[in-house]
Amino acid sequence: MTPFPLEEIRARLADAVQMEGSQSAWARKTGIHRTTVSEVLSHKRDIPESIINALGYIVRPMCVPARKGMNR
Repeated sequence: MTPFPLEEIRARLADAVQMEGSQSAWARKTGIHRTTVSEVLSHKRDIPESIINALGYIVRPMCVPARKGMNR
């Protein structure tokens, strides 16, 4: 399973909103507040797990090296 960068998830949200016709329509369909959708798309808020799930993805913990050269 390959992880998606958060900006890719944000782009998929924008596509989903466009396909649904509006932020309000997508929010109604998914049960997520329109203001949350708007704030995520305008980079004013981190992407909540509810939006990630509504787009068909799950959140899984992942560890990555903090600095280069730390791999053993």
